[in-house]
Amino acid sequence: MNICSMKTSAAVVAVIMMGWMMGCAPKPFKPDLTHTYNRIQPKAITVDGYQLVYTVTGNGPPIILLHGFGAQGWMWEYQQEALAKYFTVYTLDLLGHGYSDRPHIAYTPDLFIDSVKGFMTELEMTRATLIGNSLGAGVAMGIALNYPHLTDKLVLIGGFPQGVSEKAALMAYRVFLRFEPVFLLRIGFHLSGKGLLRSTLEKLVVDKSLITDDVIERAYKFRKLAGSAHALFSSRNNIRRWEEHYAPRIPEITTPTLVVWGTEDPLFPIPVGEELHQQIPNSKFRGIKGAGHLTMWEKPEETNAAILEFRLGKSK
Repeated sequence: MNICSMKTSAAVVAVIMMGWMMGCAPKPFKPDLTHTYNRIQPKAITVDGYQLVYTVTGNGPPIILLHGFGAQGWMWEYQQEALAKYFTVYTLDLLGHGYSDRPHIAYTPDLFIDSVKGFMTELEMTRATLIGNSLGAGVAMGIALNYPHLTDKLVLIGGFPQGVSEKAALMAYRVFLRFEPVFLLRIGFHLSGKGLLRSTLEKLVVDKSLITDDVIERAYKFRKLAGSAHALFSSRNNIRRWEEHYAPRIPEITTPTLVVWGTEDPLFPIPVGEELHQQIPNSKFRGIKGAGHLTMWEKPEETNAAILEFRLGKSK
């Protein structure tokens, strides 16, 4: 196989890895809110003219869970019940993801940041603890930088570092961010199926047995929703805005922060997490042994213990 073919194949894999819960088939987007989502009845709220879908459970100070690129709120299924014993837990599908709207607009960091801010405003939250994975951690950092008065504490799990594309260890991720022409990525997106989806998900975790048929079905159904491809590629094209406008400001974060990282993270190896920790003044760091990039999903007990110890100030 020549170099060009290798790059094209990697591009196809990259699309699956970054868009494993998204799709582009022309089906109307009408989420059925009569069914439970993560065993919790979902709700919808309009922010800046777009519908955001979320769940809420528990009672106490607010926590907002923010998923990663191409994911949905169900990635937090093992945190909701544990955290709800002490907090009101909001699990949000970011704009362009999950059951939330997929408008044909530019998916910039500011869009994600301001939509979460608007979500807080609509629900009359004055402050909240923001817990984010990957892209969700980047959104949390952006809110802490732009609107520090809204952030009580931050928990960044496998978060966006400075130099996202340079520090990504998986070739497929680097190809996705840099590959041109984009139309080849779109072709790969159309051609991708459940087998390649499974292979890609298995690359993000240590314990491959976690990637069950049920997980594949949950992930795959969101790929069929109209507008998903646009949201994916627009987000990809706007990562440079994160690099230009937010990554250099990471050392300005003043919100108390816990950085959580899987010791076996194949996407952003643990030295990347340790560097992020060093860049955020007075932050704390917790490595989760044997976890990959989806630390909160792969090692929920250890992750929950770290979150509760940090947020409550004592072990639980």
